[in-house]
Amino acid sequence: MLAALFALAVPVMAEQFAAIEIDAKLNSVDGCIDCGCRTKGQVEPGTKKQWWVAFGQVEPDGQEGWEVVGSSSHCNDGMFRNVSSDFKRTVGNPYVLLEFSTAIVHFSEGEVHLETDLNFSKLSGFDTKGEPVYANSIQKRTLSLDDNATQTLPLLISSKHEKEAFGVHEVLVRLNLVMLGHEPVASYGMISVSADVPGAEVFLDGGFVGRITEGNPLLLKNVLTGTRKILVRDFSGRKAHRELIVEKNENAAVSLKVLNNIRAGDLNSHVPVGKNPQGYEEYWRVQDSALTVMIPAGEFLMGSKEDEGEPSERPQHVVHLPVFFIDKTEVTWRQFRKYADATGAGIPLTPIWGTPDDYPASFILWKEAKGYCAWIGGRLPTEAEWEKAARGTDGRKYPWGNEWDQERCNSISGGPHRPEGVGSFPGCVSPYGVLDMSGSMWEWCDDWYGERYYSESLSLDPQGPASGTRRIIRGGAWMSQPLWLRTAYRFNVPPTTRKADHGFRCVQEAPE
Repeated sequence: MLAALFALAVPVMAEQFAAIEIDAKLNSVDGCIDCGCRTKGQVEPGTKKQWWVAFGQVEPDGQEGWEVVGSSSHCNDGMFRNVSSDFKRTVGNPYVLLEFSTAIVHFSEGEVHLETDLNFSKLSGFDTKGEPVYANSIQKRTLSLDDNATQTLPLLISSKHEKEAFGVHEVLVRLNLVMLGHEPVASYGMISVSADVPGAEVFLDGGFVGRITEGNPLLLKNVLTGTRKILVRDFSGRKAHRELIVEKNENAAVSLKVLNNIRAGDLNSHVPVGKNPQGYEEYWRVQDSALTVMIPAGEFLMGSKEDEGEPSERPQHVVHLPVFFIDKTEVTWRQFRKYADATGAGIPLTPIWGTPDDYPASFILWKEAKGYCAWIGGRLPTEAEWEKAARGTDGRKYPWGNEWDQERCNSISGGPHRPEGVGSFPGCVSPYGVLDMSGSMWEWCDDWYGERYYSESLSLDPQGPASGTRRIIRGGAWMSQPLWLRTAYRFNVPPTTRKADHGFRCVQEAPE
């Protein structure tokens, strides 16, 4: 089931509000329930909002036809033409594409009329230059939606060939309207929120409203007047909160300290901030405002048992590692920009979803990841360090245990089919409290790849082969299947590989 869901709270009358949901559904052959993409946007009276939904990736087959290279879905707001070149480069040629815009043109008691422009595009083949050719259907509709009404628009009704190729019966776009009832005319103000933890979540009266940015306060607009509660929470659940009074057309400022003991000092220093919910010590790295977790010294089970996993993961063996620090989350765009500004290193390619501060940095080469880690006084993790931080000491298959749970991580079966902010899947947590070690981004390791490395490696702090042509990446990404998200799974690519799902995190030696 593919879901592209928009929860749109829009004023319909001076005293009435409505929630519009635009829900794209895919009826898959394998019965997948939570596959799909999700995005959100707002519609206001008198304005027009645009979105797009793309399904399936194809390429020329060399015989004037096409072949499937992917069956994923992607969606976002805005116009597809603004991202089409990046989309083709990083994802592929879409098989079907729906571009649509909506505007509220009339409302009456209990009813809303939406003027909707629909542009359906379906691949008809490739030209002699290998460029896709689409058949287009343009429609203009005025949809009348009563309370709890539904309108369904077909995006793809599969032929036998399409069903076999993509594994879907149909793709539908459904528009729902839910009237929220009558409310008195309200007055609004604003709140500016600052805190000492960049990337921390901000909640207004219990609802998530954004993340703390570095250098500028988070500005919350259209906040109802009266007494409001602001709460800020870091990636380990540490909180700070305050109540304040919001007055009409006024900006109320609030500054909260989640980590009261952070202090200036050596840029490479680690400042202790206490234990995380898993019971392990965490530290604040001053250089790039990153939370790190101390992984204690000791043994763990590395690799897979004889009847499990891939040949290169075997044999399972006991490895002893000294204590080390590892980043709690993948390095973000906020952090990578700070590094680029300080060193002149430059920014990698910009993905189609942009470079939001709290999203994991992507399109990262191995040498770029290594350079960043050197800048903060660290290095990339060895395979052994990465695997221990991901699975703990008991040989578990996934960071949380031995059973796959698609709700926990950003993957092809449980995520939105695009990156999310680091820490957006709090259930994707290792025994040590390290986040996003399954899914999200493939993460570079320091090691060269060796096919027989596990049968030849040392049991004490192994460092990987001395040379090679391919580097290790671990953890899978947002479009990876569960097989690749196991903590023991090893993948390898040339270090010059630059892909949209390649990111990293750093480790540092613990002080003596």
